[in-house]
Amino acid sequence: MRRLLIAGLLFLTSSILLAAPPEGSRGRFFVERWAEFQEDVSNTEDGRWRVNDEEASLHPVYGKRYETTANGLIQIPVTEDLFEIEAAEIYLELWGGHPGNSHKRFTLNGRGPYLIPDGGAAAGNCTYTYPAIPLKVSHLVRGSNSFQFTGDRGDASWGHYIIDNARLRLYLKADNPRIAKEGLADIPVSVALADASKQLRDMTGLRLAAGAGALPPIESVTYYGRYLDFDDNGDGIEDDWHGFTLDRQPVNVIGRAVEQPFRASWDTSMIPDQPGDMAVRALVRFKSGINYWTPLLDGLSFPADRGNVKRYRCPVLPVPFWSRDHKPNSATFDLPDDLSRARSAELMLKVWDGGEGDVKTPFRINGHPYDILTERPDKFHPLVIFRKIPIDLSHLKPGRNEIVLLSGSDHHGIEVFLPGPVIKLRYE
Repeated sequence: MRRLLIAGLLFLTSSILLAAPPEGSRGRFFVERWAEFQEDVSNTEDGRWRVNDEEASLHPVYGKRYETTANGLIQIPVTEDLFEIEAAEIYLELWGGHPGNSHKRFTLNGRGPYLIPDGGAAAGNCTYTYPAIPLKVSHLVRGSNSFQFTGDRGDASWGHYIIDNARLRLYLKADNPRIAKEGLADIPVSVALADASKQLRDMTGLRLAAGAGALPPIESVTYYGRYLDFDDNGDGIEDDWHGFTLDRQPVNVIGRAVEQPFRASWDTSMIPDQPGDMAVRALVRFKSGINYWTPLLDGLSFPADRGNVKRYRCPVLPVPFWSRDHKPNSATFDLPDDLSRARSAELMLKVWDGGEGDVKTPFRINGHPYDILTERPDKFHPLVIFRKIPIDLSHLKPGRNEIVLLSGSDHHGIEVFLPGPVIKLRYE
């Protein structure tokens, strides 16, 4: 019976995903709204939406914890005319929960259900992901919309995950009257490289290009890139659009500008060698509340004389990759036998900082400490930390290298999220 239910959920979710318009060369206007936490709606007080499995309330060990009173309900208002909406999606800042929990899903106003991409949590990994899940516009209502989240316990001792933030995005039809009212209908906006070429140097300038006519006042411009690199959003895809949000703010984007002429510099010096072309686009936020994705600027590449940048991952990761209560965890990665041409190295990883306790060096590469955490005195509520850290080349060696994680905290400790640590080396 469970298999039939899961198959049905997959079918429904697949049909919903296919209903979303594909990414194209045209720009797209949209409005968005972040969910605001309400204690009386979500039945908990810690400012985050907690979701439990269906038997958590009577769990013999965890049932009386305050977290199990959370009901997994998020409400987001919609004031727009749904007949003028082309597509919709909900985006989550999602801690994947206790390793082993599975089949995260939700209904929208009782309609659906919608599956949430797992990201590796069901297999026992530590995950933090940012799924953008297409919604059927017909499932929305004008007024308050209820997103009811749930999930299964799976192999976890207690099925539990957390949504730190949720954002509803509504894409406007091309003939939406608000676009014309704001004076945006006939003003093309796009992204261009500063030197008008399509080759990326170590530092590449980007600018916003607009056609004739005055643009309405702009609040900000954020530039995003599509290229192969560290899987920063945890969706399992490396050759992808990079950039995500922490506490609703953009992280690991190319750049963000808040003043005219809205230019940014793209540091590509440690981006790995690419199997194909790259692309950029910009998210333009107008002060009126309308937002705009520019058309893609694609066909971008590195010059032939650029130094090689290679990635080195840990082929086997601990499951889960975490440490607490003075119990270390480790992983290894292999480097080439000849490192004489290496000129710089970088570590990339994402962790949940729940405290290192009395441990002074919680993260080490070949015995050398690297600072991956924060200096917050109160770490009862874990915090997502994203790091790009230069590595001293003398700390690396040919062949096998070891990473050790150690936390003395007896509470949350430290979690290393998928895809685990990634080491990058640039060669002359």
